[in-house]
Amino acid sequence: MYKILANTLFLGKKVIYMPSCHSTNDIALEMARNSDITEGTVIITDDQTEGRGQRGNSWHASPGKNITLSLLLKPKFLEASKQYPLNMAISLAVLKTVNDQLADNEASIKWPNDIYVGRRKIAGMLIENGLSRKTLDYSVIGIGLNVNQSDFGGLQATSLKDELDKDSDLELIFQKLVENVEAYYLQLKAGKSLAIKEEYLRSLLGYRSKLKFRTEYEFEGTIQDVTESGQLSVSINGRSENFSFKEIDFIL
Repeated sequence: MYKILANTLFLGKKVIYMPSCHSTNDIALEMARNSDITEGTVIITDDQTEGRGQRGNSWHASPGKNITLSLLLKPKFLEASKQYPLNMAISLAVLKTVNDQLADNEASIKWPNDIYVGRRKIAGMLIENGLSRKTLDYSVIGIGLNVNQSDFGGLQATSLKDELDKDSDLELIFQKLVENVEAYYLQLKAGKSLAIKEEYLRSLLGYRSKLKFRTEYEFEGTIQDVTESGQLSVSINGRSENFSFKEIDFIL
């Protein structure tokens, strides 16, 4: 179903299609650890039975209706302590894929790397890295994008179908997604991490506007920045406080 891409330099030149599997990330990780897997390899399935998201959550997708894939990168140019720009680049690539389908570019990034349309989630990512001394050896990028699914069992989610009121071509969305990931990854590799961060901040849900958050308690704050290590910097009553992933939740 999913063909090798003609319009990319290296990403998607090897596509492994599985009608069904437990987790594309798990398969890609096993391949990365145990074989000389080619950078740019994509593993995609129509039915992911045990998909994983951030915070140990599950990613549920109706078979044959969405994009569920993992791709392998080898960002050896990134220091292990400065890997968050990769997260930003991938988030922007998925955001562009979504916004290019919508009329008003209304999607945004919910820190650290979920894609929302309004207050509903349309895509999520799980990035798992292998380290080689002080640099990244490989990165497995898991992406789930809701395309033609409409029933989410009461979850606060949406899809391209919900937003456009029509089905989309899965293979076309797949091609655009992979092309966008490669474009942003090559920008990162060319040393344009500052430009990527500036675009990422502009695209953040709630950037420089007041939102409600929850830690051990609920409070209002304003997102000011994302640190080099990926912490969310929030202004609370005139003082700045940094939060790591899992330390803070959005109240939307």
